[in-house]
Amino acid sequence: MSRYWQRCIGWVALVMISLPLYPQSPIVADRHFRQVVLSEQTTLLADTVPVPHSREVIKHPAAFRPQVGPSINPGFTNQFYWVHFRVRNPEPTPKELVLEVENPHINKLQLFTHAQGRLQAGLLTGDHFPFSRRPIRHPHFLFPITIAGNQTIDGYLWVDKHGEQVQIPLRLWAKDYFMANTNKLYLFVGFMFGIGGLYCVLSLLALLFFRLRLMFYYFGYTVSAWLFLAAHTGFGFALLWPQATWWTSAARPTLVLMMYISSVLFVRVFFRLETNFRRLFRYTTILLSVQVALLLMLWLQNPALGLFKNYWYNPVYYSGEWLLRYMIVLHGVAIVSIASVIFVGLRVYWQTRRPEGLWVAIGYLMALLSGSSITLVHVGLLPDNYVTHNLPLVTNALDTIILSVLLANRFKDIHVQNARIAVELALQRQKNAIQLLEGQIIERKRLSQELHDGISLSLANIRMKLSMLADSMNGRQKEAQQLVQALGNVGQDVRQFSHALSPVMLERYGLVDALDELTQQIQDSHPDLLVVFQHEQIVNQAIHPMVSQTMYQISLELLNNVLKHAEAQSVTVQLNQADSALRLLVSDDGRGYDLTEKNWGIGLQNIQARVQLLGGQFVVQRQPQGMVHRIELPAQTKLFS
Repeated sequence: MSRYWQRCIGWVALVMISLPLYPQSPIVADRHFRQVVLSEQTTLLADTVPVPHSREVIKHPAAFRPQVGPSINPGFTNQFYWVHFRVRNPEPTPKELVLEVENPHINKLQLFTHAQGRLQAGLLTGDHFPFSRRPIRHPHFLFPITIAGNQTIDGYLWVDKHGEQVQIPLRLWAKDYFMANTNKLYLFVGFMFGIGGLYCVLSLLALLFFRLRLMFYYFGYTVSAWLFLAAHTGFGFALLWPQATWWTSAARPTLVLMMYISSVLFVRVFFRLETNFRRLFRYTTILLSVQVALLLMLWLQNPALGLFKNYWYNPVYYSGEWLLRYMIVLHGVAIVSIASVIFVGLRVYWQTRRPEGLWVAIGYLMALLSGSSITLVHVGLLPDNYVTHNLPLVTNALDTIILSVLLANRFKDIHVQNARIAVELALQRQKNAIQLLEGQIIERKRLSQELHDGISLSLANIRMKLSMLADSMNGRQKEAQQLVQALGNVGQDVRQFSHALSPVMLERYGLVDALDELTQQIQDSHPDLLVVFQHEQIVNQAIHPMVSQTMYQISLELLNNVLKHAEAQSVTVQLNQADSALRLLVSDDGRGYDLTEKNWGIGLQNIQARVQLLGGQFVVQRQPQGMVHRIELPAQTKLFS
């Protein structure tokens, strides 16, 4: 082969070796440049050295391989990575850029720039260092880059995430454009955090008000989910725990386990699995045991406990092999846990046909969608982009809203059920009281009958015989006549007492005739008082005997009050029937009395109690002269036996 062809083959080989380093033309950062996603314009180098050795890496450009796919996502790995990119400034003036790493969960990373044979090292930062150790204070990792005029630089980003899942979403910004648009991230995340925080506060208030285990588990779930999203987006490290480096690394796995532990406990109590679904209860017990074991395994690695010399989950030293195994198991348990909660909801719905089971399944399906997207991003099956970044925020808000509405509906049903039970108990108590009153009326009738037919007749017979005996007594007729008169008074009192217990006219002829007789008797016995009785046509058959008896007793009580206390010149009794109600009005022109209930006598209080017992109304009004008493009672009610 001639030297010419050897030289051509050599140049082709050199070009082929160099192609992986520059798969595309350099990024042009001119005056029109705003921002660009770097993923497909980079090359990668998987490294096993746990420290950045940039000078050696630069010397071996053939080791880099082109990035394939829309995002840099090697998935679960135990290696370290170098990411290379090239930027050119065709303008004569310097250009200020910002390299953004949109994954806020990288343990260590450092940017090196190489231009014109000069290598510059940026600040070593990452989650294993306090938040203050960042070139630019931001939830994401930001690195400033300045390119001189008409200059091309090579950037080398060293990433340490070994033992976990690795995503390196890169975006290059013009600095002024980034500063003008970075508020969009804060606005959207702040809005979603506001929704989650609101439901955290509402669940806390519900817990303090109801003090139920169910609300405690729901509160645990909402708070864990909110803190998880704060950690997942990087805002937790930026705003809540900027110095807690170990917690920054442990926050997401800890909060994931807390979310799913509280979720399993929630559905156990919500569906009463222990009593209604024993097999599901035993299965969830096993699942809880695995979750708690993983949580303890993680927290035993806390350096503050001092239990181990070298911690596989320690920012200072961590074993990628153990950590990798733990993360793989954790992701599997997380997916199984949330899928199990959905299965419990569907199983309950299938067996009971209660919509609650279906809504629980739908609510936690949102959580499954969020967890699945995070897991698929971690293993490299989904790109790490804007949609997958924000999908957990949206699904968590939907999940929280669905569960909150579900709980509100559960408590509404409980309230309605308790109200119905309270009404039923009140009706039963009222019915029992009415039955007692009916028994009293029956007993009144029996006593009245005995007094009228027994004692009253006996007294009348004795009076007649005593009168005959008095006629035959010589010289002592006066004393005998006094005894006859006294015995007649006793008989009259017995008849009045019998009549008061159960008026004969009321039982025989109805309420109108009984009240007519009552008012006539009062008029005859008190000629200085004008007693007026007015009534409309009353259908006695439509009125329950207890209502008639109660109306008569109330009329008697009110008329006695007028006679004893009112000093009235006239009194009017009006009785009418409208629809299914019986109305009584008793008014007088006397001196009246104070309307405050504490000044009511025992008689008025008894009237009020009897009217309320029968479901009626008792209204008292004071007139310029005298009082008006209005009573309305239902003629019939289902409470009557």
